[in-house]
Amino acid sequence: MSLRKTSRRGLFQSVCAIGLITSTAKSAEAGPALRAVTPQALNLTDPVGVQETDIRLSWRLESSARGVIQTHYRVEAASSSDALSMGKADLWDSDKVASNRSFDIPYGGPPLISRQRVWWRVTVWDNMGNRAVSSAAFWEMGLLQPSDWTADWIGAEVESRRADRDAGLYWMTGPATESKNRYFRMGFALETDADLILIMAVTSSVKVFIDGEPLSVPATDKVEWGWPLAQNTAFSIPKGKHTLCIALEGDSLAPNFRKGELTAALLLRARLNDGRIVRFTAKDAKISDIEADGWSAPEFDDRRWPAVIRDLKSQMPFPSAGAAALRKDFDVQRAIRSARIYVTALGVYELFLNGRKVGDDLLAPEWTDSQKRIFYRVHDVTAQLAAGPNTLGALVGDGWHAGRILSKGRYGFGDIPIRLRAQLEIAYSDGTREIVQTGKDWALAPSPVTFCEIYDGEDYDARLEQPGWDASGFKAGPEWAEAAVVPSPKGQLIGMITPPIRRTDTLPAKSVKPSGDGWVIDLGQNFAGWVRLKVRGQAGDRVTLKFAEVLKADGSIDQSNLRTARAADHYTLKGATQGEVWEPRFTYHGFRYVEVTGLRQAPKPDDITGIVIHSHVAQTGHLRIGNALIMQGWQNNLWSQRSNFMGVPTDCPQRDERMAWLGDANVFWDTAAFNMDVASFTRQWMGDLRDSQTAEGVVPEICPTGWGASGARGATPGWADAAVTLPWTVWQRYGDTTIIDQNWDMMVRHIAFVAGQAENFIWTKRRGSDYADWLALDAVKPGDPTTPKDLIGTACWKQSVDLMIDMARATNRSEAVARYTKLSADITTAFNTTFIEADGTVGNDSQTSYILALRYKLVPEARRKAVADKLKGNIIRRGNLLTTGFLGTPNSLDVLADAGFADIVYDLLLRTEFPSWGYMVARGATTTWERWNSDTGDVSMNSFNHYALGAINGFVYRRIAGIDPIEPGFRRFRVNPVIDPRVKAGGGEYRSVSGLIRTQWAQSATGFSLDLTVPANTEAELYLPTVSVAKIREGGKALTRRKEIRVDGPRDGRTVVRVGSGTYRFLVSA
Repeated sequence: MSLRKTSRRGLFQSVCAIGLITSTAKSAEAGPALRAVTPQALNLTDPVGVQETDIRLSWRLESSARGVIQTHYRVEAASSSDALSMGKADLWDSDKVASNRSFDIPYGGPPLISRQRVWWRVTVWDNMGNRAVSSAAFWEMGLLQPSDWTADWIGAEVESRRADRDAGLYWMTGPATESKNRYFRMGFALETDADLILIMAVTSSVKVFIDGEPLSVPATDKVEWGWPLAQNTAFSIPKGKHTLCIALEGDSLAPNFRKGELTAALLLRARLNDGRIVRFTAKDAKISDIEADGWSAPEFDDRRWPAVIRDLKSQMPFPSAGAAALRKDFDVQRAIRSARIYVTALGVYELFLNGRKVGDDLLAPEWTDSQKRIFYRVHDVTAQLAAGPNTLGALVGDGWHAGRILSKGRYGFGDIPIRLRAQLEIAYSDGTREIVQTGKDWALAPSPVTFCEIYDGEDYDARLEQPGWDASGFKAGPEWAEAAVVPSPKGQLIGMITPPIRRTDTLPAKSVKPSGDGWVIDLGQNFAGWVRLKVRGQAGDRVTLKFAEVLKADGSIDQSNLRTARAADHYTLKGATQGEVWEPRFTYHGFRYVEVTGLRQAPKPDDITGIVIHSHVAQTGHLRIGNALIMQGWQNNLWSQRSNFMGVPTDCPQRDERMAWLGDANVFWDTAAFNMDVASFTRQWMGDLRDSQTAEGVVPEICPTGWGASGARGATPGWADAAVTLPWTVWQRYGDTTIIDQNWDMMVRHIAFVAGQAENFIWTKRRGSDYADWLALDAVKPGDPTTPKDLIGTACWKQSVDLMIDMARATNRSEAVARYTKLSADITTAFNTTFIEADGTVGNDSQTSYILALRYKLVPEARRKAVADKLKGNIIRRGNLLTTGFLGTPNSLDVLADAGFADIVYDLLLRTEFPSWGYMVARGATTTWERWNSDTGDVSMNSFNHYALGAINGFVYRRIAGIDPIEPGFRRFRVNPVIDPRVKAGGGEYRSVSGLIRTQWAQSATGFSLDLTVPANTEAELYLPTVSVAKIREGGKALTRRKEIRVDGPRDGRTVVRVGSGTYRFLVSA
């Protein structure tokens, strides 16, 4: 396959089209300075740690002249910046290439090797005789081969926790009986008086007795998702023989765990008076389903009770053990030329060098299935090293690897324990190299982070701080032990070049109000992150921070929609006289409100500051619509995107879920790619999708999937299709064909799997979870078939097939074009026969039935009007509102606009009654809700920060702001805003891979105006609201006097004109 040949053919057509517009511009205007800017590799500026070897280059042209197109380019690549500056392209010289291509340019040099840095620049020529040279750029390869890694994996688990794990915390069962209640007895003996910790997980209400006396233990939380985790109870008893008894009674509080069985897991850890630690497990415990008289008394005869059966295979339900600290001293004795550190963890880490944090990334490495892939980061630490003694330090916490993510308990993505791998490579000026790496010569100790979990929060005890632990000269105490080398995990190490999770903003407190024993702080915005706490107090004071999206009627925080997520941080003061400042590092929360308790005085507003974090992909789009409701709806949706771009695209940032659901991404990526530069973010996540696809081609509904995802139920329509939609979207927005090639096999296998489940081209079998039009308003409960599920599945399949046709053409896969074109036609025929009636009724007359049929081109042209009229009638009959869910809503406005129903489009956008986007705004929302009625709906399904229903903002960019791509990379784009008298102005800007596009239109009694910026090397197709060319002026001149502007004539009541690059002002008189 020749990408070069295919791209040249497609772009030659664009050159011809633009040439018609720009042929006169060359003589009409002198060419101002041409600039070649933003040279990027893999859509990133100077990426370091690159794992891919198929490197694509891009740049942008800038010029204030009209009609500028690139006619030639030359790429030079060198092994050093000095060689490049001297014109010695010792790696690759493309020579002068006749082409207007400025993206998707393949690097043509020799094969790339580990650690290699490639310097490059581009020279461009335009149609006005100008020449420009870009600044020098580079990319640097990571460690491409497993043999490049010499560092050991070391455990981040202190000895006491390892010993607990070795002893075992196993779930206990007994012989099957009709009674669901369970009673356990176990005996143990202490050589001295002792302080004990009971580590226990249970699935129901529990009563505990020590020697017949009740022991108070924490209440059992209900766990709808996932596994129960153990809680600790401390108590003291004298030496001698003792009996521990446990009663589990009532209904299971974890109904989805072990089929609702009542079961327990326990471990006793005792510290004897002489300092020794002994542990007692339940291996000799007894079990019964009958509450016999006196059963909890020490003297009770339990010899007839059967022994417990311990589950030695399932994950043990240990709670988080907090973060471990690791350190290594080393010396630097020679002058340094450069230094790189390659670092990763199973868990999440923060790395320090000589007392300073390395990098500004947070919660690294980002979430993957660590059995398949593990991300590492590369940091240039040349300036951070010192002559003489140096120290590396790291904190490692649970993160996603060890957190209670998904429904598999802790460690749902790999083996215990959490661990660290770091490799510092120092290149000296004398040509020698040295590696400082993780191994058994590192030291390990507990840290002040005593608990950390993604859902539940972080506990920090400042009294445990050891100043200087991460710097040279530190005197380690007895708590520091030798780190243990642990086995390497299965996953492949992959360099992570996508922008990391970072702090991106701070939010001051809007109000501080007393509530109960504490205070509630309103930060004014729902977001993902944490707070920075400023506090004064005495050593041992414990401040609790609890987080919520909404308040109860009495002004206290409402955490009912968080399910089992604790969503609380605890800070124990060290008593510093100057006060203390703290923020967590190994958790995050989704919230607007914070409840603070444990303070000695009322907090001041600046004592609590919101810290916004998310994957720091650049914002590329901005809307400017002359309506506050529409603008707030977009802002809300942008905040939801920020909140849910956390290494992967999650659904929500607050409750015990935060999963990367494919369905949400599938419908939202059009909007996502306007708001932010999602090119590298998508490319990284698609690797997870490829990893998670099953052998028979099933794409999961969430990814990463973790343990035990078999795909037996099949692929879920509208969710699995993200495997096709996302590569197509990224190719369209950034012109990157590598994302097609990388994912082609996965996409082909997905389409083939669905074909195998279809009967006569209707998808009837193995539709996975079959969520259908999730959360549509006609549903009595989530998942109800408000639209026929086979209709939805077939429509989604057909849409994916059509996108495959587009991508096959772009990559010169002619056989695939023919095959999928026939398949698309067969599906369309079957759909018409099965679901469309003669009068235009589709499916069961649901709005989504019509919307999907029209949007996915399943309706014959002769019947489109009848079908569209049916949709319009349905909307009006219901009160001019939508009843659609996750799959219908994102496509609704496009379908209505295509049918000419602009008035209904604006009716829906401007509506503030339930259900509508405006209803959320009117109710004070600052993010997009999961449900149309999140303020009144099921508390287990009412996230207030979910981007899916806001997916119509892609429509607002394309069809109201008027920034609508025609060709990949916005080489050609359309400006055809849908207008309505109720909104007087609109527009926006988008920083495309080809350059900055700006639109601004306005309408009044005197006419219509459009201000437009078209980037160099692109063309815009404008639709102006008149059929009379005489009414149109640009820059104060009639179009007949603007030779560089081409008039294509009237179309659908508008005049179509084409313009090349430049800045324009069009006026259309009334």
